[in-house]
Amino acid sequence: MRALILNGSARPIGSTGNIVGDLIEELEKGGVETLHVPLYEYHFTPCNSCRTCEMRGDGRCMDEADGTNEILEVMRQADLIILAAPGYAGGAPGVMKLFLEKAALVLSKGDRGLHGKYGAVLTVAEHDGADATYNELVYWMLHSEMLVIGSCPLTSFKTGFDDYRKDILGLKGLKNLTAHILELAEKE
Repeated sequence: MRALILNGSARPIGSTGNIVGDLIEELEKGGVETLHVPLYEYHFTPCNSCRTCEMRGDGRCMDEADGTNEILEVMRQADLIILAAPGYAGGAPGVMKLFLEKAALVLSKGDRGLHGKYGAVLTVAEHDGADATYNELVYWMLHSEMLVIGSCPLTSFKTGFDDYRKDILGLKGLKNLTAHILELAEKE
């Protein structure tokens, strides 16, 4: 199984990044090949709804310079896509929204390239907003016709900066999510 983790956090070292690191370590121990893509390394341009992707139908955005198409290609090759993000003002960070907005149009009007792929979400917020961000990202996956892997409790951390190990429920959710992913990987 190949997993792609899209990280929407601006901080390379912080709660989201550290949780992603823990997840990668556990997945790789279980034989899952992982690729981590920090979205803040890109400068996405907003989708202008030009519908070129629909007219061409080739699953590519007309903007060839901002990295959207490269990430979409990696997504199409992955078996599992994990969206990881902190909650900013009750939603995903702007860089993640810019990418997902463009990707949603390209995928829905182009090749439906994520149809049937597995997806999972993890979110972090200091006070509130983690659950709203979680729901926003799950909705995007469902819109992209993905099969969402859940956990109980959710992988929605409520914690301060780099204090995620104190969130017992979040850690339990991460452990359960990891177990579900590894079960799927064994069946592949």
